[in-house]
Amino acid sequence: MSGNDTKKSDKGFALPELMAVLIIIAVLVSIAVPIFASSVQNARNRADEANVRILNSATLQWMMADEGNNPKAENTASLRGKLAGPYVQGWPVSPNGKSYVLVNGIWETN
Repeated sequence: MSGNDTKKSDKGFALPELMAVLIIIAVLVSIAVPIFASSVQNARNRADEANVRILNSATLQWMMADEGNNPKAENTASLRGKLAGPYVQGWPVSPNGKSYVLVNGIWETN
């Protein structure tokens, strides 16, 4: 054998083989990215729902502290001021950039 003779296993990968691997990776990534983005949005929505439940629970505690407390008679800013501190440590921030508003005595996202 001369020095120029090489075996097939010594040549490495052919271009069609590399292209097939890259296509498979691209297909897998194109499937995974939307699923991941959907999961992130679902987590944000659930965090908003949990924050609203926490605010409504704090409002209920505030109502039970004094029979004269009526959330329907309050606006968003005034009730937020009354709840922040004694009933809610640190006002929750929406991961979706929404705000929490009081509607007929019940907290909702806006």
